[in-house]
Amino acid sequence: MQLTIFFTAPGPVAVPVQYGHLLQGLIYRQMENPVLRSYLHDQGFALEKRRFKLFTFSRLLGRAARYDQAAGRLVLTPPLRLVICSPIPFILQELGTGFLRQGRVRLGEAHLEVKEMATAAPRVRQNTLRVRMLSPLVTYSTLDGVSGRAYTYYYSPFEPRFGELIGANLAKKHLLIYGRPADTAGFTIRPVRVEDRDQKVTYYKKTVIKGWMGDYELSGAPALLQIALDAGLGAKNSQGYGCCTPLEEAKPVLSSGSGR
Repeated sequence: MQLTIFFTAPGPVAVPVQYGHLLQGLIYRQMENPVLRSYLHDQGFALEKRRFKLFTFSRLLGRAARYDQAAGRLVLTPPLRLVICSPIPFILQELGTGFLRQGRVRLGEAHLEVKEMATAAPRVRQNTLRVRMLSPLVTYSTLDGVSGRAYTYYYSPFEPRFGELIGANLAKKHLLIYGRPADTAGFTIRPVRVEDRDQKVTYYKKTVIKGWMGDYELSGAPALLQIALDAGLGAKNSQGYGCCTPLEEAKPVLSSGSGR
Protein backbone atom coordinates (compact mmCIF):
# COMPACT_ATOMS: atom_id res chain seq x y z
CA MET A 1 0.00 0.00 0.00
CA GLN A 2 1.21 3.52 -0.80
CA LEU A 3 0.65 6.82 0.95
CA THR A 4 1.63 9.95 -0.98
CA ILE A 5 1.98 13.26 0.84
CA PHE A 6 1.97 16.42 -1.27
CA PHE A 7 3.86 19.42 0.08
CA THR A 8 3.94 23.06 -0.86
CA ALA A 9 5.98 26.05 0.28
CA PRO A 10 5.96 29.77 -0.53
CA GLY A 11 9.33 29.52 -2.27
CA PRO A 12 12.24 27.22 -3.09
CA VAL A 13 13.18 24.71 -0.38
CA ALA A 14 16.84 24.18 0.54
CA VAL A 15 17.85 20.84 2.06
CA PRO A 16 21.19 19.09 2.65
CA VAL A 17 22.43 17.00 -0.27
CA GLN A 18 22.22 13.93 1.97
CA TYR A 19 18.74 14.40 3.41
CA GLY A 20 17.56 10.78 3.70
CA HIS A 21 17.99 10.66 7.48
CA LEU A 22 15.95 13.86 7.78
CA LEU A 23 13.07 12.26 5.88
CA GLN A 24 13.31 9.18 8.09
CA GLY A 25 13.16 11.37 11.20
CA LEU A 26 10.19 13.27 9.77
CA ILE A 27 8.32 9.99 9.23
CA TYR A 28 8.95 8.77 12.77
CA ARG A 29 7.77 12.10 14.20
CA GLN A 30 4.39 11.72 12.48
CA MET A 31 3.68 8.45 14.31
CA GLU A 32 1.51 9.73 17.14
CA ASN A 33 1.25 6.32 18.77
CA PRO A 34 4.34 6.27 21.04
CA VAL A 35 4.32 2.46 21.28
CA LEU A 36 4.39 2.03 17.50
CA ARG A 37 7.00 4.75 17.05
CA SER A 38 9.27 3.28 19.70
CA TYR A 39 8.79 -0.29 18.46
CA LEU A 40 9.63 0.52 14.84
CA HIS A 41 12.49 2.86 15.69
CA ASP A 42 14.18 0.70 18.32
CA GLN A 43 13.25 -2.86 17.35
CA GLY A 44 11.22 -3.70 14.28
CA PHE A 45 9.80 -7.09 13.30
CA ALA A 46 12.19 -9.95 14.02
CA LEU A 47 12.88 -12.89 11.73
CA GLU A 48 15.72 -15.13 12.89
CA LYS A 49 18.67 -12.75 13.40
CA ARG A 50 17.25 -10.04 11.14
CA ARG A 51 14.90 -7.18 11.94
CA PHE A 52 12.66 -5.45 9.42
CA LYS A 53 10.80 -2.16 9.89
CA LEU A 54 8.45 -3.01 6.98
CA PHE A 55 8.19 0.44 5.50
CA THR A 56 10.13 2.33 2.89
CA PHE A 57 9.97 5.77 1.33
CA SER A 58 10.97 7.71 -1.76
CA ARG A 59 13.13 10.74 -2.22
CA LEU A 60 11.38 14.08 -2.37
CA LEU A 61 9.84 14.02 -5.84
CA GLY A 62 8.89 16.94 -8.02
CA ARG A 63 10.59 19.38 -10.32
CA ALA A 64 14.30 19.24 -11.09
CA ALA A 65 16.58 20.10 -8.20
CA ARG A 66 19.35 22.68 -8.34
CA TYR A 67 22.63 22.27 -6.48
CA ASP A 68 23.71 25.40 -4.66
CA GLN A 69 27.47 24.88 -4.60
CA ALA A 70 28.18 27.86 -2.35
CA ALA A 71 25.77 26.64 0.33
CA GLY A 72 26.39 22.95 -0.36
CA ARG A 73 22.66 22.29 -0.47
CA LEU A 74 19.95 21.11 -2.86
CA VAL A 75 17.33 23.66 -3.80
CA LEU A 76 13.95 22.07 -4.59
CA THR A 77 11.03 23.85 -6.23
CA PRO A 78 7.57 23.02 -4.81
CA PRO A 79 5.20 21.34 -5.17
CA LEU A 80 6.92 18.23 -3.82
CA ARG A 81 5.68 14.79 -2.88
CA LEU A 82 6.83 11.93 -0.69
CA VAL A 83 5.75 8.31 -1.23
CA ILE A 84 5.71 5.95 1.77
CA CYS A 85 4.98 2.23 1.33
CA SER A 86 4.17 -0.49 3.86
CA PRO A 87 2.37 -3.85 3.86
CA ILE A 88 0.92 -2.92 7.27
CA PRO A 89 -2.07 -0.56 6.82
CA PHE A 90 -1.94 0.64 10.43
CA ILE A 91 1.51 2.19 9.88
CA LEU A 92 0.26 4.25 6.95
CA GLN A 93 -2.94 5.19 8.82
CA GLU A 94 -0.84 6.50 11.69
CA LEU A 95 1.34 8.48 9.31
CA GLY A 96 -1.60 9.90 7.39
CA THR A 97 -3.27 11.08 10.60
CA GLY A 98 0.01 12.54 11.86
CA PHE A 99 0.76 14.51 8.70
CA LEU A 100 -2.80 15.85 8.56
CA ARG A 101 -2.77 16.99 12.17
CA GLN A 102 0.64 18.60 11.90
CA GLY A 103 -0.23 20.47 8.72
CA ARG A 104 3.18 22.11 8.68
CA VAL A 105 6.35 20.06 9.02
CA ARG A 106 10.06 20.76 9.29
CA LEU A 107 12.79 19.07 7.29
CA GLY A 108 16.11 20.30 8.63
CA GLU A 109 15.82 24.07 8.34
CA ALA A 110 13.10 23.92 5.69
CA HIS A 111 9.38 24.24 6.42
CA LEU A 112 6.78 22.48 4.26
CA GLU A 113 3.00 22.72 4.22
CA VAL A 114 1.02 19.49 3.86
CA LYS A 115 -1.29 20.27 0.95
CA GLU A 116 -3.05 16.94 0.46
CA MET A 117 -2.59 13.18 0.63
CA ALA A 118 -3.52 10.21 -1.52
CA THR A 119 -3.51 6.47 -0.99
CA ALA A 120 -3.12 3.69 -3.53
CA ALA A 121 -3.04 -0.09 -3.34
CA PRO A 122 -1.51 -1.37 -6.61
CA ARG A 123 -2.05 -5.12 -6.92
CA VAL A 124 0.19 -7.58 -8.75
CA ARG A 125 -1.90 -10.14 -10.65
CA GLN A 126 0.60 -11.42 -13.18
CA ASN A 127 4.04 -13.06 -13.12
CA THR A 128 5.79 -10.01 -14.52
CA LEU A 129 6.05 -6.52 -13.03
CA ARG A 130 7.95 -3.49 -14.28
CA VAL A 131 8.89 -0.94 -11.65
CA ARG A 132 10.62 2.42 -11.41
CA MET A 133 12.78 3.10 -8.38
CA LEU A 134 11.73 6.13 -6.33
CA SER A 135 14.77 5.72 -4.08
CA PRO A 136 18.01 3.78 -4.73
CA LEU A 137 17.92 -0.02 -4.75
CA VAL A 138 20.62 -1.37 -2.43
CA THR A 139 22.00 -4.91 -2.35
CA TYR A 140 25.18 -5.87 -0.54
CA SER A 141 27.23 -8.56 1.20
CA THR A 142 29.69 -8.33 4.07
CA LEU A 143 32.90 -10.01 2.91
CA ASP A 144 36.28 -10.78 4.44
CA GLY A 145 39.10 -8.62 3.13
CA VAL A 146 42.67 -9.67 2.47
CA SER A 147 43.74 -8.38 5.87
CA GLY A 148 40.94 -10.35 7.53
CA ARG A 149 38.94 -7.18 8.07
CA ALA A 150 35.29 -7.32 6.95
CA TYR A 151 34.06 -4.87 4.33
CA THR A 152 30.77 -4.14 2.58
CA TYR A 153 30.47 -4.98 -1.10
CA TYR A 154 27.57 -3.36 -2.99
CA TYR A 155 26.32 -5.20 -6.07
CA SER A 156 25.33 -3.66 -9.38
CA PRO A 157 22.19 -4.75 -11.27
CA PHE A 158 24.45 -6.40 -13.85
CA GLU A 159 25.91 -8.97 -11.45
CA PRO A 160 24.15 -12.36 -10.99
CA ARG A 161 24.37 -12.13 -7.19
CA PHE A 162 22.28 -8.93 -7.30
CA GLY A 163 19.10 -10.81 -8.28
CA GLU A 164 19.80 -13.74 -5.96
CA LEU A 165 20.04 -11.51 -2.91
CA ILE A 166 16.95 -9.50 -3.84
CA GLY A 167 14.91 -12.69 -4.25
CA ALA A 168 16.11 -14.01 -0.88
CA ASN A 169 15.28 -10.69 0.78
CA LEU A 170 11.75 -10.67 -0.65
CA ALA A 171 11.26 -14.26 0.55
CA LYS A 172 12.21 -13.28 4.12
CA LYS A 173 9.79 -10.36 4.10
CA HIS A 174 7.03 -12.62 2.74
CA LEU A 175 7.64 -15.16 5.53
CA LEU A 176 7.59 -12.41 8.15
CA ILE A 177 4.41 -10.78 6.86
CA TYR A 178 2.34 -13.86 6.00
CA GLY A 179 3.90 -16.52 8.24
CA ARG A 180 4.48 -18.95 5.37
CA PRO A 181 7.29 -19.50 2.86
CA ALA A 182 7.09 -17.72 -0.47
CA ASP A 183 7.09 -19.37 -3.87
CA THR A 184 10.52 -18.22 -5.08
CA ALA A 185 10.73 -20.48 -8.14
CA GLY A 186 11.78 -18.60 -11.24
CA PHE A 187 12.27 -15.21 -9.57
CA THR A 188 14.38 -12.80 -11.61
CA ILE A 189 15.03 -9.08 -11.70
CA ARG A 190 16.33 -7.53 -14.88
CA PRO A 191 17.47 -3.94 -15.48
CA VAL A 192 15.30 -2.47 -18.24
CA ARG A 193 16.51 1.11 -18.28
CA VAL A 194 19.53 1.48 -16.02
CA GLU A 195 22.56 3.56 -16.94
CA ASP A 196 25.84 4.39 -15.23
CA ARG A 197 24.38 7.68 -13.99
CA ASP A 198 21.70 5.70 -12.12
CA GLN A 199 24.29 4.56 -9.60
CA LYS A 200 23.94 6.72 -6.49
CA VAL A 201 26.67 6.93 -3.90
CA THR A 202 24.92 8.26 -0.83
CA TYR A 203 25.46 8.74 2.87
CA TYR A 204 23.11 7.69 5.62
CA LYS A 205 24.43 9.85 8.43
CA LYS A 206 28.15 8.94 8.13
CA THR A 207 27.82 5.57 6.38
CA VAL A 208 28.47 5.30 2.63
CA ILE A 209 25.70 3.41 0.82
CA LYS A 210 25.69 2.61 -2.89
CA GLY A 211 22.43 1.99 -4.74
CA TRP A 212 20.79 2.19 -8.14
CA MET A 213 17.84 4.07 -9.59
CA GLY A 214 16.27 3.14 -12.94
CA ASP A 215 13.59 0.80 -14.28
CA TYR A 216 13.51 -2.96 -13.67
CA GLU A 217 11.46 -5.97 -14.71
CA LEU A 218 10.62 -8.51 -12.01
CA SER A 219 9.39 -12.01 -12.80
CA GLY A 220 8.03 -14.56 -10.35
CA ALA A 221 5.02 -15.44 -8.23
CA PRO A 222 2.62 -12.46 -7.91
CA ALA A 223 2.60 -12.73 -4.10
CA LEU A 224 6.38 -12.32 -4.05
CA LEU A 225 6.32 -9.39 -6.47
CA GLN A 226 3.65 -7.75 -4.33
CA ILE A 227 6.14 -7.58 -1.46
CA ALA A 228 8.43 -5.46 -3.67
CA LEU A 229 5.72 -2.79 -3.96
CA ASP A 230 4.55 -2.96 -0.35
CA ALA A 231 7.78 -3.40 1.62
CA GLY A 232 10.47 -2.31 -0.83
CA LEU A 233 13.21 -3.96 -2.87
CA GLY A 234 16.58 -4.85 -1.44
CA ALA A 235 18.07 -3.70 1.85
CA LYS A 236 17.92 -0.63 4.12
CA ASN A 237 14.30 0.14 3.22
CA SER A 238 13.48 2.08 6.40
CA GLN A 239 16.50 4.32 5.75
CA GLY A 240 14.93 5.45 2.47
CA TYR A 241 16.11 2.84 -0.04
CA GLY A 242 14.29 0.43 -2.34
CA CYS A 243 10.98 2.28 -2.73
CA CYS A 244 9.45 1.51 -6.13
CA THR A 245 6.22 1.97 -8.05
CA PRO A 246 4.66 0.14 -11.03
CA LEU A 247 6.12 1.61 -14.19
CA GLU A 248 2.75 2.34 -15.78
CA GLU A 249 1.87 4.51 -12.76
CA ALA A 250 5.28 6.13 -12.39
CA LYS A 251 5.88 9.82 -12.86
CA PRO A 252 9.34 11.17 -13.70
CA VAL A 253 11.72 11.15 -10.74
CA LEU A 254 13.17 14.62 -11.07
CA SER A 255 14.10 15.78 -7.58
CA SER A 256 17.62 14.52 -7.10
CA GLY A 257 18.23 13.40 -3.58
CA SER A 258 21.84 12.53 -3.03
CA GLY A 259 24.75 10.84 -4.68
CA ARG A 260 26.34 11.16 -8.05
